[in-house]
Amino acid sequence: MKRSETGEDIRDRASLSGEEVIQLNFINDCIPFVFRKYYRSGLRSHIFEVLSSSDLEKETSGEFIDGIRVFPRAKPLKIFRIFRNRFDCVDQVFNEIKKYRILLKFLGPDLIAESNEFIVDYTGTGTNQILLCGLQEYIEGEILDPWRIFSKTYLDDLLRGAEPETDRRRHIVAKAESQITTFVKRTRAMIADTGYIPDLAGIGNLVLTCKGSLKLVDINNIVKVNKDGDISIDDKGYPSCDVSVQVLAMLEKKILKKKFIMDDPLYRFFLRPDRKKRVRALEKQFYAKKSFLIR
Repeated sequence: MKRSETGEDIRDRASLSGEEVIQLNFINDCIPFVFRKYYRSGLRSHIFEVLSSSDLEKETSGEFIDGIRVFPRAKPLKIFRIFRNRFDCVDQVFNEIKKYRILLKFLGPDLIAESNEFIVDYTGTGTNQILLCGLQEYIEGEILDPWRIFSKTYLDDLLRGAEPETDRRRHIVAKAESQITTFVKRTRAMIADTGYIPDLAGIGNLVLTCKGSLKLVDINNIVKVNKDGDISIDDKGYPSCDVSVQVLAMLEKKILKKKFIMDDPLYRFFLRPDRKKRVRALEKQFYAKKSFLIR
């Protein structure tokens, strides 16, 4: 019997180590991979890098290249997620997976980190329970943070480290702008057709690769667009809808340089000064309670 067969439910744990993951009843402990806690923490899931054991050995012990010992960082083969949600039946799991399917339908595989979702039988608390997991595409790149766009050359500055040569970088920036245009267009179509918006609130949800591709990496949460007077909060107490609309507006205004966005009914409703003030108050409450919400 593995150590995790008895004890606290992993979904209640604030954090989980890679060593503890390999002890879970549904993980094959003979696989040639290593689980390492990902630098981004998740309120809705435990997140881990899936690494090749040989790559990790090179990272820790080094390898000789042209007579010089180097320590290349092991790059994840996949991102492994263990969802915290509790499900009473399989139908509830399928409803959760539908969120990803909606994103895939409207944004397409070129704009999201693709994932294989699967159900496991979790026995860690001594009883059989349904657990949802996912193996997600690892996206390497720079975080596109709409809250920190302080210059007109934001994309060029963001990609300068990946491509120092000016002419080549200019083509990559042009591609990035095209990708962001497509992302906004498809997101608006998703809002219009389904009444949902991707969760864009978290810093790190949007990643720009060195080749100019834009990827949404938080692919397991979509938010209902509530157009009544109330400000809706998600299951963790955060005003995700309003903040996601704010991010979408910043992409259009600050990166795509669109003017008169307040003429748009969506932004005219969600970006009213009085409403934004109420949203900020809800955000302040959320962060004040965040340490308790993790559990």
